[in-house]
Amino acid sequence: MRGKFEMEDRISTLPSNIIEAILLRLPIADAVRSSVLSSRWRYEWSTIPHLIFDKHSVPLSLHYKLDKIVDQVLLLHSGPIHKFVFDGSACLEDCSVVNRWITVLSRNSLKELVLRFCPDRIYKLPSTLFFCKGIVILELHDCEFRLPRVFEGFGSLCTLSLENVVISDNDFATLISKCSLLEKVAFMDFYGCSRLRFNAPNLRELIIDGLFEDIYLENTPDLAILSVGLDDADDLDDEGDSDNEDLENKEHYNFMTSLNAVPKIENLSLRHNMLELLAGDSLLDRLPTYSYLKKLYLTCVNFEDTKHIAILRCLFRSAPVLEELTIEADSVDSSNPAASFWEGKECADFRFNHLRYLTVTEILGVGPEMELIEFVLANSPVLETLFIRLDNDVCDEVKIYKQIMRFRRASTRAEIINLD
Repeated sequence: MRGKFEMEDRISTLPSNIIEAILLRLPIADAVRSSVLSSRWRYEWSTIPHLIFDKHSVPLSLHYKLDKIVDQVLLLHSGPIHKFVFDGSACLEDCSVVNRWITVLSRNSLKELVLRFCPDRIYKLPSTLFFCKGIVILELHDCEFRLPRVFEGFGSLCTLSLENVVISDNDFATLISKCSLLEKVAFMDFYGCSRLRFNAPNLRELIIDGLFEDIYLENTPDLAILSVGLDDADDLDDEGDSDNEDLENKEHYNFMTSLNAVPKIENLSLRHNMLELLAGDSLLDRLPTYSYLKKLYLTCVNFEDTKHIAILRCLFRSAPVLEELTIEADSVDSSNPAASFWEGKECADFRFNHLRYLTVTEILGVGPEMELIEFVLANSPVLETLFIRLDNDVCDEVKIYKQIMRFRRASTRAEIINLD
C-alpha cells in the first residue's frame, strides 16, 4: 500500500511542462485516459495544445462515432489549441459538424490545421476558416474553396498543402498572393483551375501534380525546389473535364518563360507529361544558367523523340554544377525520331564536371539511351555511381549490361550498380 501511494505522489508532483510533454506524445484516447492516474492528472489532458484524431490516435472500434468524440473533447478542452488534425476519410457522414469545430478553433490560437475527408464527398470550407489569422501550417484534402469577398489572407501561413480540392483560378491566385510568408506549397489533384499563378516572394518549395494548362511563376525569386507533374487527361473522370484538351492542341504555355525567372533553383523535377508540354515551346534554347541546380529528376523521357533529346541537351547545358541526375525512360517509336544523342560541335567541350550520381531506369537499350550513358560516363570526371534498371520488356539483358560495362569511364572510381 505504501508503494502505491509513493508512486501516486511521484506522478502528482511532476512539473506541468513535463506532464504536457508526456501527454503530447500519447494518442488522444490515451491522453484522455490519463485522467485516472491521479487527482492531479484529472484535467491535465484538457489543456494539451495538440489534438489529433486519426486512425493512429483513436481505436478503429470507435471511429463510427469519431465526430462525437471530437465534439466531447472540444467541449471539455480549455486553453489554446495550436494543432488540430482530423482524418474522417472513412467514417464521417455529416461534414457539417466540422463547421462547428472550425468556429471553436478560430477562437483558440490555431497554428496548424489538417483536415482529410472522403474523396467522394467534397467538404465545402466555411468562411470562418479564412479568419484564422494565426495559421502557420494548413493541409486540406477533399475540400471546396470559395474565398469570402473580403479575404485579407493568412498573414502567418508558411506551409500550404492542398489535395483533391475544388478551387477557381482567381481564388487560387488570390489565396497564394495574400499569404506573403509562404515558403512551401503542395498542390495536387485539383479541379476548377487550370492556369496556376504564384505571386509568393518567399516561396522556397513548390510541388504541383495535376492537370493544368499553364503555370505562371510571377514572383518566386527564392524558389529552390520545384517539382511539377502534368497528368494525362485520360486519367481523369469524364465528368467535369470536357473542357480539357489534349496537349498537342494547346497553343500557349508560359511555364518555359517561368523557368527563366527562378535563378536560385537547386532541385528540379519534371514528371509525367512535362517534357511533352515543353517540347512545343520556342523558348527551349533560352534557358538561363542555373548556378545552384544540383539535382535534376526527369520522367517519361522518350529517347526515340528528337524533341525530348533537345530538352535534355538544353537542361544539361543550363546546369553546370549538376551533382545528381535521374532519368526514367519511356522510349517508344516517335514521329520525330532521334538520330543521335549528341550531334555537332556541342558535345566537343561539354563536361559533367560535378556529376556524382546518375540513375537511368526503365531503359530498353535503344541507341540514344545507350549514347547518353556512354557520353555521361566518358565526361563525368567525379562520377561515383551509375544506377541502371532495365525495362521489364527487355529480352537480352546480359547483352545490354555487357555493352555498358565496356564504356569508357572518365572517373576511375565510378561503379555501375544494377537496380533489378
